[in-house]
Amino acid sequence: MDMKSKARISGLLESPEWTKEMEAYRTILERETHQPLPNEMFLDYAKQLSDKEKLAMALTLEFPFARRELRKWPDMLFVKLLRSYVQQAPGNIALKRRLMLTVIQRLPYKNDEDFPPLASLLDEQEERLEAEGFWPHYWTIYFHPAKSGDHDLWLLEMKKLEERWMQSGEANLKSELPEHEEPPEDEQSDNGKLDKKIKILGDLYKKESSTRQRLEHDLVQKNKLLRMKSKEMELLEEEIERLREEADQAAAMISQQQNTQTERDRHWKQEQADWLEERHHFMEQIRSLNQQHKRLERTIEEQKKDLDYQEKDKANLRQAISDVRNQLNSPESIARLLSQSLELELASVAQTIPSSRNDDSRHAALASRNRMRKALDLLDALDQYLQLNDLPLENAERSRAKSAAEPIECEEQAQEEQEPDAHPLLQVQPSPNSLYGTFFRRDHGGFVRLENGESFNITESLVQQHELQHEAELLCTPVKQDGKSLYYDLQLLFQGDDAFSPIHQYDGYIESGEGHLWFCVDMNDSSNRYQIHYKDIEIQKPAHGDPCSFNVAEGSHIARLTKLYRLQGEVLTADAGKTKPVHPAQAEQAIYKKNKEKRKTYKEQPAPFLQDCLITIVGGVRKWFEHVVHESGAELAHDTGDHPERVAADLRRSQALFLLITSTSHRATWDGIDIAKMYGIPHFIIQGSKSNLRSLLWDNREIISKSNR
Repeated sequence: MDMKSKARISGLLESPEWTKEMEAYRTILERETHQPLPNEMFLDYAKQLSDKEKLAMALTLEFPFARRELRKWPDMLFVKLLRSYVQQAPGNIALKRRLMLTVIQRLPYKNDEDFPPLASLLDEQEERLEAEGFWPHYWTIYFHPAKSGDHDLWLLEMKKLEERWMQSGEANLKSELPEHEEPPEDEQSDNGKLDKKIKILGDLYKKESSTRQRLEHDLVQKNKLLRMKSKEMELLEEEIERLREEADQAAAMISQQQNTQTERDRHWKQEQADWLEERHHFMEQIRSLNQQHKRLERTIEEQKKDLDYQEKDKANLRQAISDVRNQLNSPESIARLLSQSLELELASVAQTIPSSRNDDSRHAALASRNRMRKALDLLDALDQYLQLNDLPLENAERSRAKSAAEPIECEEQAQEEQEPDAHPLLQVQPSPNSLYGTFFRRDHGGFVRLENGESFNITESLVQQHELQHEAELLCTPVKQDGKSLYYDLQLLFQGDDAFSPIHQYDGYIESGEGHLWFCVDMNDSSNRYQIHYKDIEIQKPAHGDPCSFNVAEGSHIARLTKLYRLQGEVLTADAGKTKPVHPAQAEQAIYKKNKEKRKTYKEQPAPFLQDCLITIVGGVRKWFEHVVHESGAELAHDTGDHPERVAADLRRSQALFLLITSTSHRATWDGIDIAKMYGIPHFIIQGSKSNLRSLLWDNREIISKSNR
């Protein structure tokens, strides 16, 4: 017996695939899979079938010529193919099951419970032979479950039925010979010789049949013994494995994890088929619900936009009112209003001076002139105050701007030295239809989730073009052209950080494997080999040794190419002690990684290090910074820069101030810096990315945690 058969008996290989037709007779087929098939009886049975029954058998066996519209049945071709299938059946379980299926389908039994007892079949044997014929009764006895329970009785009855068929076959052969009333003497002698030869051949056939059946029986017994020995061997291996696990706990833990993963994969394969069927059933309902949901979202989005416009108008009106109040409450405004009031009073007093010169009128005129004189003196004093107040105010504003501008310039230079590769962001004015969105990385491309809950996919080429990183904040402007679908114009507002994405990024090279397989190999660790996705192989057509950059999703073993660099000329070098060509990057890495730890492409999230701290950020949108600040353990106070007075109270008790100067006003910047200097709060400038904000929080954690306590 070959190794493949032994492995299949031991359970090391998966059983052949079951078709839908086989599932109805699974119990019988599993029991008869490893039993010998009576080849000669099967061929005799097939010859006795009608053309229609032969066509049904050919369709089940998937013969290439089997078609229902055949005018004439090709009997010789059918017998030839059937004989070749029967000869191949002992070495092909799936083919053997299909052959048995052609017979079982014509029987009225589908399970072992449907078969009548063997004793009743033997008692009613003659009646069944006359009513049903020889072959239905023969196959009923052959597939009977008593084969394993009462094997000796079953084997005896099978021999009797085969001998009976052979006798009936000889009788039919003799009956088909031409009869003559007076055959010549020579013909009679020849017929006698032929009868003797037929009898001798019949005896030889009976002996060979009995010998074959005995050998098949011995083969079945040996197969049972082999299975028992295999089970005993498995038990011994389990005992050895148990002792090995007791000796080495670490190896046992790894083995247990591998077995668990294998079991999960097996369960996943079983559940995947059921899931696909359920998925197709629910897709139609989901589509209708999605359409209704989209209509409702459009209505809600329009209402939200109206509310946003109203809120913006209200905010603008409040700001205008606040500016007017500030102007009215300033000393210059009060002085000018007082001057206007005095001028009006002078005009009214001048009109009330009496024109007569009696004593009463002189006293009234003198009082009016004294009042006018004091009012004029006061007006002169106010004019001098306003003239003298202009120059100090301008000088104060210049000195204030200069003193506030100097630390900002120093901080900008320091941040530029720390982040030389920071992406400069532009001041973007969103259109009324623009939406904010967040980019999420995939192993190839990614998707953008808009603020209204919708999302859309973007390709790897767009990710490389805009240099997007995980959780980058975008401004998405919908654009729709005539006759084309809707697409979005993307503008980068706030860069993300690929170090915190669930995607591992590697630099390496292409390596060809066996069986038309291609792999991406990490240049820093050749044990990191990942199979390339078939789409990348079909589209980019990599060659052995090509340098590349590739992504691998966490927990996956499939690599997606992001960049492929074609090699120019011959770059493979042959190792002196090996015959297989070696890539230059692979040849260098033995020296490069001697004492180097394995590179980590995914950063673990640190423990909170700014607990009981309040961080104030001015500029941008709150959701850009909320996740980064919360993962550090601090609380966030935020303002977009339009109304900095709203966070003034939180800023006075915060431990650090961060400014996104590309997305805030100058007034908010200077006001925030003045308050920070007044209370000794450190302030920093964000260089337009989440990674920069994380590094600022981590590098200055000691200063932030100790300030403004």
